[in-house]
Amino acid sequence: MQAIINGIMLGGFYAAMMLGFSVIWGVMGVINLAHGEFVMVGAYLTWLMSDGAGIDPFVAILLVFPIMFVFGYVLQRVLINRIVDRPHLVALLVTFGLSIIMANAVKLRYTATPRLTDTALSGVWSPYGGVTIPRTKTGILVVALLIMAGLYLFLHRTKLGKSIRAAAQNKQAARIVGIDVNKIYAITFGICIAITGVAGALISSTQAVFPFMGPPLTLRAFTITALAGLGSIPGALMGGITLGLVESFIGIYVEGIGTNLAIVASFALLWVILVTRPQGLFGGLRPAEEPQPL
Repeated sequence: MQAIINGIMLGGFYAAMMLGFSVIWGVMGVINLAHGEFVMVGAYLTWLMSDGAGIDPFVAILLVFPIMFVFGYVLQRVLINRIVDRPHLVALLVTFGLSIIMANAVKLRYTATPRLTDTALSGVWSPYGGVTIPRTKTGILVVALLIMAGLYLFLHRTKLGKSIRAAAQNKQAARIVGIDVNKIYAITFGICIAITGVAGALISSTQAVFPFMGPPLTLRAFTITALAGLGSIPGALMGGITLGLVESFIGIYVEGIGTNLAIVASFALLWVILVTRPQGLFGGLRPAEEPQPL
């Protein structure tokens, strides 16, 4: 029971953390290798607010979201928009370089000393039989579910959200009906980076924050996206919980090397999904592509 609780809590965070990565890839076709570094920036913003002004991480979300939205919107207009229609290798190299710049810039400014924020939700509940439910991780799960529900309603119930889905499914047809695709891309990137920053705010109270925490999170985002499908929000939740449960059970039941083996297992899961069902288990924003003739 403890392993299940831990896995669900971890899976909720993973789902919120990978949403921005999945939607950017699904809408713009850009694989963002700097995704984990945006999580790191959101975590550092939260730590600065907590350390400097005593703002609780769950309250800091209200400030982190607009700051990261503006950062993402400007970055897309200045840099990412120039590589949207280029080969995938160009986007990979540009975002990989961006990840190195961001991580080292933070290290130069704040050193590599791990940071941790304090929250009023610290402590645990012990309902029965020695099983514990961490309050902080429960709060993270609730916020993650609210983020996913809000993004789902935004994409399916608003005019702007429908424009984003249209641009993801057929960019040329979207332009024909009057949608400004470049503006849609910038807004999408801004929203996704804002959500990613909020994920960093959430993790800052449960995990030490340091400049090079990004790459493992980016790789986990790959794994969950493979499970979920590009831009699938229900799939993100199921994929995140699946990966969380796998890591939790292995971490608890395999003594000594359980935590490290859990990371290996997540990438073994990625390999299996890519071989057996590369479009993901739940579809996504983009339609399945027809195989091209030789």
